[in-house]
Amino acid sequence: MAQGFVYILVSPNNNYIKIGGTERPIDVRLRQINGTESYADHGPWALSDFLQVTDWQLVEGKLHRHFQQQRIRDIAGTRELFNVSPHAAREQLRSAPDNLRVGHDKTLELFKDRGLQLFLFKLFQLTGLFGNLDIQGSWTLSILTSTMGGRWFTLNIGSHEVCFSTKGRNEVKPTHHLMLDRLILDYPDTIIWIGKHGGAVENADYKSARERAVVVNFQSDFAAAERIFGLPGVRRALIAYWSESLADLRERSAKSTYARYHSYDAVAELLEYKRATENVFASANKSPVA
Repeated sequence: MAQGFVYILVSPNNNYIKIGGTERPIDVRLRQINGTESYADHGPWALSDFLQVTDWQLVEGKLHRHFQQQRIRDIAGTRELFNVSPHAAREQLRSAPDNLRVGHDKTLELFKDRGLQLFLFKLFQLTGLFGNLDIQGSWTLSILTSTMGGRWFTLNIGSHEVCFSTKGRNEVKPTHHLMLDRLILDYPDTIIWIGKHGGAVENADYKSARERAVVVNFQSDFAAAERIFGLPGVRRALIAYWSESLADLRERSAKSTYARYHSYDAVAELLEYKRATENVFASANKSPVA
């Protein structure tokens, strides 16, 4: 029994999907598939879904057997292509028992607070993390750590913290720290909102921080904390800082020193939340049938 990942890949250049598994980090395996193996001719392949599991061969084998009638057998050098919709494959992958998912208990504990889940979901949306799932390990999400008396989560891009929320004690609300571009200083209404929530905008005194970095901190429960993402200038300042940082990591194929603490399961749960949200909006926007 080996811990690892089971993944679903899609490509714009064919109608098939790839269902595979690996003990290696996802980014390493995906680069290999797109670079040196026979699958590269049918790519480029992108990550559609994944789970980190305690026995990847067991979970992968069950998926392969479930879809064995749809396996593609006439493309030389390939054994893991299937004529299956990504949606159907994702549903089957997500049917894996919870006790096989690595760290799933901590994920469930974290997301008992739906406000926290919405906060992270909006952060992932605005900063482009959903578009950088293939380089997990370069950026990391660690959850429910004991750092500084306890944190709900910490997000790192490379070697430095870009967002974390500390646990409030004795009825004190959580404190949130968010790194972004200093252009946020051009939006006084946002600075006022931060001040009203017991916070401030400070210089980012981190050796690893990029030029123009500032840190916003404020206090709020998670139900209200996500409102910061709708304030003037926040989206621009986040994109300006995070997108450049992520692009630099991708270019260098850099690995974070915190990769061993990364919660793939929490990210997988946020990805599922994203799809559920998109489906709700798609259903709501459908025209009624006459």
